[in-house]
Amino acid sequence: MNIKKRIEDVRKVMGERQVDCLILAPSTDLYYVTGFCGLAMERPIFLIVRQEDACFILPRFEADNLQKEIKEQIPCILWQETEDPYEKAAACIGNKKLRIAAGDTMPNVMAYRLARKMEQVTWRLGQEVMEELRATKDATELEALTAAQQKSETALSRTLKQGLAGYTEREVALRLKGHLEEEGLVCQGMPLVASGQYGAMPHHQAEDIKICPKDAVIIDFGGSYEGYYSDITRTAAVGKPPEGFEEVYEIVRAANETAFKKAKPGVPCESLDESAREIIREAGYGQFFTHRLGHGIGLDIHEPPYIVAGNRSVLQEGNVFSNEPGIYLPGRFGVRLEDDLYVGPEEARCLTGLGHEILIVD
Repeated sequence: MNIKKRIEDVRKVMGERQVDCLILAPSTDLYYVTGFCGLAMERPIFLIVRQEDACFILPRFEADNLQKEIKEQIPCILWQETEDPYEKAAACIGNKKLRIAAGDTMPNVMAYRLARKMEQVTWRLGQEVMEELRATKDATELEALTAAQQKSETALSRTLKQGLAGYTEREVALRLKGHLEEEGLVCQGMPLVASGQYGAMPHHQAEDIKICPKDAVIIDFGGSYEGYYSDITRTAAVGKPPEGFEEVYEIVRAANETAFKKAKPGVPCESLDESAREIIREAGYGQFFTHRLGHGIGLDIHEPPYIVAGNRSVLQEGNVFSNEPGIYLPGRFGVRLEDDLYVGPEEARCLTGLGHEILIVD
């Protein structure tokens, strides 16, 4: 990671957005800028970036946890347990009229205490600076995202080879999580495994429900590699598919592939969502596609850009996002087909190598 360049990029956007100072607490934003992944705790740790300088404020006993590269490029202001870290932050920033953007995930109590020390400040959201930067992935980020995809796909293949019938949703989820970790991915939480009628719930959590022949099973899974996530969904049929499954699956596949072909720089996010939604609506299932088409993927599993009605921002080269149309039929089954797309100079590229054919699993 080139910390110097990342900070220069931050300052450029700050200038464009008329932000005088950016303050980041431990978060994926802070990791993006510096590579520091300290825990968010009650003891304040702040990165303060101004046009003229930058500094890290952290407890003295945490100093050894900073990477050598950070120490060499960013001055560190250390505070003892008996000192007020907010006073040190205010002294670093200067008590004058400033427009300060605070990281979106900073605890409220920290933002409040900072505000009490700097009463002349106008506060802004950190996303005004960070969203634009993080939404466009560079070559190193794309490499990590691609590796996460490939490792996730291998884990799913290993899981399906062991069959689904007779196992509970929870057993399959645990098996898949184990394979993901064996492939070198970090997994937060459990994969989503939803069988039969429970597949009509888009975010059904795996339970002790036995998977039976003729069930449709939605499996939504992924993990992070070097901090960057994969997010994939496939819907399998156990033995013979349930009645009507093939028709619904083909509609969802057509919606997925239509959106993929349309995705390119300059296309409004809401237009991409509509391109998939139109396919499903014209087939008579519009009311059963109940969520947005997709979301950005990077250091967070859900981040901008959001592919949803009402979002008029346009796709840009370097965006990575999910393409996940679905149809959910209450009391019967659900179908979702999710790939991750990368927006290239002229068109999108699918990072997900798994095919779109119906998966029939024992």
